[in-house]
Amino acid sequence: MRFKLRYVVETKPGHYYYRRNGRYWGRLPGKPGSVQFAQEYDRIDKSFQQEGRTPARPGSFAALVEEYLASGEFRNNLKPKTQDAYRRDLDVLRQILGSEIRPQQVSISHALKIRELFADKPGKANTLMRTLRALYAWGKPRWNLKDNPGDLKSANVKSLRLGEHQPWTSEALATFRIEGRPHLVLAMELGLWLGQRQSDLIQIRWNQIRDGMLHVRQKKTDKEVYMPLPAPLVEVLSKAPKVAVTVLVNSRGQPWAKANPLAQAFGDELKRLGLDGFVFHGLRKTSAVAYAMAGCSTKEIASITGQSDQMVAFYTKGVDQVELARSAVSKLEHRQNGRKGKVLTGGREKC
Repeated sequence: MRFKLRYVVETKPGHYYYRRNGRYWGRLPGKPGSVQFAQEYDRIDKSFQQEGRTPARPGSFAALVEEYLASGEFRNNLKPKTQDAYRRDLDVLRQILGSEIRPQQVSISHALKIRELFADKPGKANTLMRTLRALYAWGKPRWNLKDNPGDLKSANVKSLRLGEHQPWTSEALATFRIEGRPHLVLAMELGLWLGQRQSDLIQIRWNQIRDGMLHVRQKKTDKEVYMPLPAPLVEVLSKAPKVAVTVLVNSRGQPWAKANPLAQAFGDELKRLGLDGFVFHGLRKTSAVAYAMAGCSTKEIASITGQSDQMVAFYTKGVDQVELARSAVSKLEHRQNGRKGKVLTGGREKC
């Protein structure tokens, strides 16, 4: 007896498909009444309820994306922030590649053309390639894919070079403190003195600050960071209004749900104040540089910012060069004074 359910077609005994608008939208796994059957039927059927949206064509790149987004590896192994970033990237890739192309047809040539579309935003271009690479790494054994178009390294293609975040100048800090909106000035102060990412700063609660110490767990790295609060920040916090459980709030006095709205608001404020050359993440570099200029070691700075030693070294390389140059000149002057002003020629000594 044939199974009867709206839009379900049994092409042969035990083989069920969702057919609608004259097209097959996918095979329904398992048997009618099973959990797998019901879940897939519900997924395809609900996709028609979304305005302007139809299910991905079976076997298409878009179908690969949908399958990946519904997979346990995506839902269980990736952090929420990474999931959000991947979803945004995959939406962009689907829009560019269209609904008809099959994943086997997407080549490194396609990937390079996509990357070129975002050449003026190298960070975005690189993350698109990262997400494409992750998608194909997941799909390779499941869809029997031979190549990974996101793996540009295998084709000897380097990632686009990123510009460095500019540390904030004392003039820029002063301008923001005086003219910035209070709730954003507080965000700036936390970013400057704590050296943490925006996603970590918006999570800080008032009850996490005890006896001049702060305890945070970084979302990106899952590192636990304990730090004593610098005196200037303690003074700032003592004057800050406590209108929510979190220290940072938006213009309505509500906690920031995600870091992106804060980044957008902060960027708009920088433009309003004529500080276009600076970004929030530059505060992190400013913090690392300040600690380095105070004579802190790489590991000491890393204990505050929660960064790797390599990243701290990258952020503070300019300071290290200046300090080494000063030390070298000081040693040269010391040696010259020991020679009573004689010109130094040869007889090299170890610094």
